[in-house]
Amino acid sequence: DLCGPMPEKSLGGARYFIMFVDDATRGVWAYPLKTKDEALNTFILWHTKIELSSGRKVKIPRFDNAGEYTSRAFKKYLSEKGIRHQRTASYTPMQNGVAEQMNRTIQERVTAMLQYAKLKTEFLAEALHTTVYVINLSPSMVIRQQVPQAFWFGQTPRYDRLRIFGCEAYVFVPKGKWQKLAPRSMK
Repeated sequence: DLCGPMPEKSLGGARYFIMFVDDATRGVWAYPLKTKDEALNTFILWHTKIELSSGRKVKIPRFDNAGEYTSRAFKKYLSEKGIRHQRTASYTPMQNGVAEQMNRTIQERVTAMLQYAKLKTEFLAEALHTTVYVINLSPSMVIRQQVPQAFWFGQTPRYDRLRIFGCEAYVFVPKGKWQKLAPRSMK
């Protein structure tokens, strides 16, 4: 599903995001987009990445009838890759309920994170990536409380790297840029 336009651009200039969710595990991937016409290239990027990293095949993606999914180029790519293109009937978001619900869940979590951290909406992409990361580390009822990341990639998730969104962070200053008596990290 594609969401947007957002009222403000992200730091990277995105006004939309595209989200892919797996019906079977509720694993989710999301990408910020500057324009809707980036949907095909982003799908190609996601498709290649997911198949190479997981060893699983994308078989039947379900899209609404929006123009970004019905273009000749999109249809041609799916056909060339042997992917069956399933589309919902116009004006029936309930036919793609899993994606629609995940879209809403992501938007609500992104909003909550930005408000809690007192950050401007221009940090949308950062909040989006964090939200998706946490969702993929969270137990899913549809796979008997397993974690989507473990299911998809066979990796036990690490929770020790989680931090509160918007907390202070420090970045290491590369050795070549050190100055005498100056801090080796910056906020």
